[in-house]
Amino acid sequence: MTFQEQEIFDRLQVIGAYYDLDSLLQDKTDQQAVARYYRKSDFFYNLVHSRGGHYIHMGLSDGVIFHKEDFEKQARFVGTFLTGTSMRVLEVGAGRLANTRLLAKLFPQHQFTALDLPNRNFLKNRVPANVTLVEGDYNDLSAFKDKPFDVVFGVETVCHAESKDRVIGEISKVLKPGGKLILFDVYEAKPQEEMSDFEKRVSAITLAAMRVTAKDQFIGNMTRYMDQHQFRDIDVTEMTQAIRPTLRNLDRVSCRYFAHPKLIKTLRKFISLDVTMNSIAGWLMLYTFDGQNIHRYCRIVATKA
Repeated sequence: MTFQEQEIFDRLQVIGAYYDLDSLLQDKTDQQAVARYYRKSDFFYNLVHSRGGHYIHMGLSDGVIFHKEDFEKQARFVGTFLTGTSMRVLEVGAGRLANTRLLAKLFPQHQFTALDLPNRNFLKNRVPANVTLVEGDYNDLSAFKDKPFDVVFGVETVCHAESKDRVIGEISKVLKPGGKLILFDVYEAKPQEEMSDFEKRVSAITLAAMRVTAKDQFIGNMTRYMDQHQFRDIDVTEMTQAIRPTLRNLDRVSCRYFAHPKLIKTLRKFISLDVTMNSIAGWLMLYTFDGQNIHRYCRIVATKA
């Protein structure tokens, strides 16, 4: 057993003393479960993860030191494709709207649509005049088919989809020819059939702690679906190195949490499981990304043919 495997094994032993991991793996990851997870966890992401920044995704750091503006890197990359005037841009899984708000401010000449799940008070957000909020599901984008978009992007959201194939197909339908699809997300580094039983279990537990399905997370499947749904020039950029400072921050917070049994028991008693189980992913991801190569963080850019 490698050092990383031993460390993960030891951490799972500690986690298992407070959480029923087999039960966690049986929990649903459907639309309602995902909406509840984010509704319950919003304050955790805001106060602990992004410290008041309303970011619920990884920061992208250029070096080994994390800076708060690293949370803006995904949106700013999307902005490099926003040229000219009157472009139509759709963000799927818009969450707390940090990405769309920034882009709407930087590009007031363009129109932005932000899509997110019902049942999380999404429509109550106040947004700039060039932003339209829509409650819905990226498994069915038929409402937008008559007004196709120039750019569709998603940040750490398609990982929740039970059928990535269907989601990519729906996005393809609402993109103009030549339009861009941009995704930032967590993927499994290799197909399930090539993973050991230990790797499968570790990956499944880590993903389940964020209400992410264990189905169809291999990066190769995603690019294959894009090819099948008329996307070309599919560019995959490995960005695991860039999220390591964020992973180390999450690891430090989770280490402090699991070092205090009384705190765990108190929080488990008064706070929703959807909130406290974030600590499981936070305590495992540093090793699932670094050393074990179970997970990868990638940016995909593809063009609608």
